[in-house]
Amino acid sequence: METAFWQQMVEAQVLTVPWSIDYFSVIVGVLTGALFACDRKLDIIGTVVLGLLTGYGGGIVRDLLMQDYGVYFTSHPDLILICIFICTFVFYFRGIFRHLDATVFFADALSVALFALAGASKAYSCEQGIVLSIILGGLTAVGGGAIRDICVGETPGIFQRSNFYAVAGLGGSVVYVALAAAGSPLVLAGIACVFCVVFLRYWSVYFDWKTRSEADLTPKVAKGVRVVTHKAGRVGHFAGRVVSRLGRGIVGVFLHGGDAERAIRKHKSGFILRHKDHNDDAAYDKHVVSSDDKSGFEG
Repeated sequence: METAFWQQMVEAQVLTVPWSIDYFSVIVGVLTGALFACDRKLDIIGTVVLGLLTGYGGGIVRDLLMQDYGVYFTSHPDLILICIFICTFVFYFRGIFRHLDATVFFADALSVALFALAGASKAYSCEQGIVLSIILGGLTAVGGGAIRDICVGETPGIFQRSNFYAVAGLGGSVVYVALAAAGSPLVLAGIACVFCVVFLRYWSVYFDWKTRSEADLTPKVAKGVRVVTHKAGRVGHFAGRVVSRLGRGIVGVFLHGGDAERAIRKHKSGFILRHKDHNDDAAYDKHVVSSDDKSGFEG
């Protein structure tokens, strides 16, 4: 019986995720949202609301964007009751979870992986295309956490420099959609998606891989163009001169564009004003000296 079940799943064109796995991913998301609310000193209502938003937020956004394919939140009212009970339990017995950081972290990573799988598999099975399936998979994975952060007035963690979170969700979605599009069995694609997300999440923490908050390639591009321009200018013929002039223009844009250009203009304007004030002071001193000389002569 079990062999026939797995054979049917392997040959199916739509990945059927067992309800227990769906429930587990939502429950873990609700748990992390409730713990987040307790850390922010919210009351019982805030804890329940943030828990539900964290567990259901990404899926709700995905279902609203897809339209006419059902909303998971409204399809399982029994799960909503379970989640409310979990939020209430966390609110009144939060001390139990203070010594379970490693367990909660693993459950959270696994939950993100299952959310990415749920979002990408549903979008791909509904023929949303490769690009939209990847986007909806990543959105389902981290959308609830982003909505949770916005509700407490914080910049979502996925938008800040941090270990791989959204990157892990998108990576898992890419793996699933790529394998599914290549004709791989959907069960194997789903397992690869989950492993990809969990390993990316753990490796980013272990090796301290973080996304960059600032990246400016302007100096490097300007340096490269300057080298090419210098070499083209030494050629001497017409094409070389044209390339040299174009290169100088590009370098000028990269070196003097934006804030740098405004800073140079400000510096020049300040120098002109200081020079003008210096000339005015010199003229005034000259006028005073000449007036004193004239009055002394008349005296």
